[in-house]
Amino acid sequence: MRRSEGWDTGLIKKMKSKLSVKVFMMTAVLTAVCCGITYFCILRFAPHIYVHTMDEAEMWAGELAACIDQVSKEEYSYLISDFARMLSEETDEEYVYHIFRQSGEELRLPYLNTMTGKNIADYEGCEKTGSYTFQMWDSAEKYVVFAAKDTELESQAAGALKKALPVIVVIVVLVSAAAAFFYTWYMTGPVKKISTIARQIADMEFDARCEVRRSDEIGVLAGSLNEMAEKLSLALLQLREANGKLQEDIDRERALEQQRLAFFSAASHELKTPITIIKGQLEGMLYQVGRFQDRETYLARSLEVTNTLETMVQELLTVSRIETPGYTCKKSRVDFSRLAAGRLTALSELFLQRELTIETFLSPDIVVMGDARLLEKVLDNLLSNAALYSPAGNHVTVKLWKEAEIKAAEPQKAETKTAEPQRAETVMLTVENTGVQIPEEALPKLFEAFYRVDESRSRQTGGSGLGLYIVKTILDLHGASVSIANTEQGVTVLVRFGETEPES
Repeated sequence: MRRSEGWDTGLIKKMKSKLSVKVFMMTAVLTAVCCGITYFCILRFAPHIYVHTMDEAEMWAGELAACIDQVSKEEYSYLISDFARMLSEETDEEYVYHIFRQSGEELRLPYLNTMTGKNIADYEGCEKTGSYTFQMWDSAEKYVVFAAKDTELESQAAGALKKALPVIVVIVVLVSAAAAFFYTWYMTGPVKKISTIARQIADMEFDARCEVRRSDEIGVLAGSLNEMAEKLSLALLQLREANGKLQEDIDRERALEQQRLAFFSAASHELKTPITIIKGQLEGMLYQVGRFQDRETYLARSLEVTNTLETMVQELLTVSRIETPGYTCKKSRVDFSRLAAGRLTALSELFLQRELTIETFLSPDIVVMGDARLLEKVLDNLLSNAALYSPAGNHVTVKLWKEAEIKAAEPQKAETKTAEPQRAETVMLTVENTGVQIPEEALPKLFEAFYRVDESRSRQTGGSGLGLYIVKTILDLHGASVSIANTEQGVTVLVRFGETEPES
């Protein structure tokens, strides 16, 4: 029993939760109720609709009473039969005669087929004509005659409707079910589709679309749902892109932070070494310990270390300024040919001291867009490295020229002819020093901060390990590239600037 009750309760809950079931039940019940009300209205009111009026029957009742008064029984019978036939014909069998004795008992005549078995008192509340009294000449008994509506017609109509009731019930049930099914499908079908799409959207499936082609409120709702899904999909895509960019920025910032930490850690170490050297020499001279009694010699050495320290600090300041967030170099047209020639002249004494031969091949009037002061720093570092790391008796070669490149032009319009390839020019700078080479495994690391190929030799030459790092940083700001490679004679540094406009 409890299991049955639980099943019934679950079924009721399921029916309550289904919109289609609710609409179907309500539509079926309403249709059945409307059909039932229509049937009972027809049953109640249809038999009371007559074509002929009571006034017509009143006339025939008065004539009958006047004609059969004081006639014999033979004539009485014929007259009543004729008048009954004429009344039936004239009123389309809607009215009939009724004859009663004075006692109220119905007069039974074999040729008058209107016997009802009722008493005259039963017609007191019925719609009928006036009662007329007559008497036969050969009888002292008096009779009453009047015309009334034929109740047999009413009973026939009611009987026909009652007989048709089972068929009508079946038709009503079928029509109600069909109407309810169609109405339910028409009303709840789109709603169920919209509900399914809404559930998919709630599950983050924003590519789902509701194909409800209607112009009413349900169609508007479906269109709004599709528009919302499209906007949510676009917003989610934008959010993912923003998150991706944010993650890239975070990763880049972390990498930069790690680079900064590594840089300053290395800078601290590099600054600590010359300071320690200077401190030791000064203490030795102050306390006149052993060889440090030769104060002039060690003062000169302390000055050299101080100069190296000063150079390193200046390079650190340069790196710090260039890598400051938001820093942009002020670019202008720079005559790179003149700038390179000027730096070679300024460093000529260094090449003489190192007993190096300098060879230059500089194309005239080469102009690049950049910061002249920073580009000067690039030239100084590259030329100084070539001088400091080349053995005496070798030579340094500096070349500057434009290299033409052929590039295919971008197509413009379909109806136009194919565009001809465009000619672009790239500024190339090479600095080659002979007599020395770099281990292949060290080449990729040369542009890292504080990296030295030979630690002891770098100390002797005074290198800080920041020169090439500064060169690459500055060239990156100018959209240029730099690379180092070994050649048969020595080492070549190649600087490649971006495209420049060809000379007209």
